[in-house]
Amino acid sequence: MKSKGLPVVIPMLAVAALGLPLACSGGMAAAPGDDRFFVPEGLPNTPRAGEVGVTLKLVAWTLVQGPTAAELYAAVRNDGNAPSCEAGMMTDFIDKAGQTVVSVGTALQSKQLYRLDATTVINCIDPGQIAMAAATNLPAEVVIGELGSMTHTFPTFGGFDGIVPIAGFTVSQVATVAAGAGSAYTGTLTNGFDTTVSAPSVTIFPVNRVGRPLGAATASATTDIPPGGSWSFETSAVNDLGVDYAAYPAATLN
Repeated sequence: MKSKGLPVVIPMLAVAALGLPLACSGGMAAAPGDDRFFVPEGLPNTPRAGEVGVTLKLVAWTLVQGPTAAELYAAVRNDGNAPSCEAGMMTDFIDKAGQTVVSVGTALQSKQLYRLDATTVINCIDPGQIAMAAATNLPAEVVIGELGSMTHTFPTFGGFDGIVPIAGFTVSQVATVAAGAGSAYTGTLTNGFDTTVSAPSVTIFPVNRVGRPLGAATASATTDIPPGGSWSFETSAVNDLGVDYAAYPAATLN
């Protein structure tokens, strides 16, 4: 769901999460994969200097060269004792001379929806929960072999008093199909709201054994979904299915 121009997303399957048991993905079989938390290994990615009181923690990430540009995928955990709402991630890419070549922001796709008031729904990362981010087609300035380090920060909006957790969308019947040299996901998104939603989308992150996102497959449509209705989707392709996945649906509330 989207509210006030911001996407609200909720993963319907637990990820193979960092420090948590591997989630069952309904029979999704894949290669054994690896247990690395950070790729490329040896490239520092630390909180920005001076950051204090931040409860979000970057726990796994993948920086790889895609077909046309570098791509960054990240897993972030809320280590605080309260929801972190409408959160994003800002990453600074720093060369070997210590100069920041570019900073890139992306939204964190989180698990829980909350009702702020009669007309506003927001997405939050609950304590202990994992959110994920995908920054594809990074600027040309990001040349992986020329980087010396990265830093990051998590812009969030706070002070949401009286928010009430709600459910919204479900993703089910997820399977994989061959798509060129890779694989795509198929499945069904169901609208659990009591009102019609439009412009549905879904992002699916394949993950390795420790919950590191390996890529992101996406699907979207311009259709409307009535209350209780559903949309069948097929995503773009990914090269590595990992051992599990996390699915994040979204739509616009009419």
